Amino acid sequence: MVTILSHHLNKVLQFKRSIFIVVYIVLSSLLLAACSHQPNEPSKQAQAPSEKPNILFILADDHRWDMLGKYHPIIKTPNLDKLANKGTVFKNAFVTTPICATSRVSILSGLTERTHDFTFGRPKTGAIESSNMYPNVVKNSGYSTAFVGKYEIGISGDNAERFDFFKPLLQAKTVEYKGQTLPQTYYIAELAKEFIDQSKDSGAPWTMAVNFWDPHAHDKDQVDQYHYPQEFSDMYEDVTIPPAKFSDDATFNALPEFLQESIGRVRWQYRYSTPEMYQKMVKRYYRAISGVDKAVGMIYEKLEQSGMADNTVIIYMGDNGYNLNERQLAGKWFGWEEDLRVPLIVYDPRNAKSHGKEIFEMALNIDIPSTIVDLAGAAEPSTYQGESLTPLLNDQANIDWRDEFFFEHMYQPKRVSIPPTVGLRTKEWKYVDFYKNDFQQLFDLKNDPEEKINLIDSPDHQELVKKLSDRVDYYIEKYEQQRTDEIKQRPSFINVRHE
Repeated sequence: MVTILSHHLNKVLQFKRSIFIVVYIVLSSLLLAACSHQPNEPSKQAQAPSEKPNILFILADDHRWDMLGKYHPIIKTPNLDKLANKGTVFKNAFVTTPICATSRVSILSGLTERTHDFTFGRPKTGAIESSNMYPNVVKNSGYSTAFVGKYEIGISGDNAERFDFFKPLLQAKTVEYKGQTLPQTYYIAELAKEFIDQSKDSGAPWTMAVNFWDPHAHDKDQVDQYHYPQEFSDMYEDVTIPPAKFSDDATFNALPEFLQESIGRVRWQYRYSTPEMYQKMVKRYYRAISGVDKAVGMIYEKLEQSGMADNTVIIYMGDNGYNLNERQLAGKWFGWEEDLRVPLIVYDPRNAKSHGKEIFEMALNIDIPSTIVDLAGAAEPSTYQGESLTPLLNDQANIDWRDEFFFEHMYQPKRVSIPPTVGLRTKEWKYVDFYKNDFQQLFDLKNDPEEKINLIDSPDHQELVKKLSDRVDYYIEKYEQQRTDEIKQRPSFINVRHE
């Protein structure tokens, strides 16, 4: 009996010893493999797609807020509508300065005109302003960066270091591309697709700014002004564009003389001065927007084909508003809603909370850098004056959000008249000061959203006027103090409001 038990015990011990040896060999192999892995050899985990999203920012020129097919009875923008339906539409989006060059620098820097100091005819942005622009920030955090399309701004530093893919373009009707003559809008889309192709195998997340020239007018072409792909030539021919609000003679005659003689009236003469011209030009403007919409669809299709669509956040915006014969004026410089308001769509396919939403909080062009840096998981520079929109997209509770914003237009060209302005917009009130021309406006946005009745001389509103004017002074001082020493040492173009 003892012999039998001893025999069984030996078999058990041998079995356990065998298990131990197998486990030891497996563990030793794993440990050896880990120790032999070289630091610069990509591991399987490192080769996996980045968890950080790609970020595509698309900017159209002179696309005002209400010109989206989703909300407009005539204009057709099926691709933008698709993004709007899938993502979030900011119904109250504005720019802090309604002119393209200044607004575009604000979009890159997160700074107001008064702080970054750039408009037409000014020196390039300062070293600190330039180094803190969102492409620099996200590039330093591991992103690949690209810029395609309208540039026409001055940023100090080397753009080859700021952008891995940099294709700035002057305005053109058509461009030769791979043996074909393409509308410039489509050419910009093709360049964007090239960058997407280049990014497929890199494994790094990317951000790309696609800046369309359209629907901006071709200023030297006073006959046709707006240009678009040939396929849109017949679009809107069978419709009649309704008259613009306040486009009657009495409204124009009631404007102060400096507005009647401004560049807004000069350009009105060859855009909207007859009913026939108005129909022609507005339809051409619509077609140019529809052309941009088609190009947006081309880029999105490329994202889908590349397998990137589910990890790419798309932001679409206009760089300023646009007057289409309102008050018998053209352009975008004056501070009315037509000038300041822009479309803003954010589609984040990863964020279910943001899908199919409309947000009515006030969003600004200076919020774009904070938002992109936030989405990229990078550290936001302390200089930024905007706010990240991600808390609104995430439907966070108890968000302390702005209920007013300061706007201005400081550019004063010598060859034409653009009156400088400063102002404040709250949820209920709009205060505008054409301070070089001794003319102010006050509008009750709640009861008069079209800004028909100027209440500036109303005895019942003088206390409010003083309050809003003081807030304008507060923002002027605040934003001037935030200018860097380099900017402060330049010959100033800041206009003095109170002389």
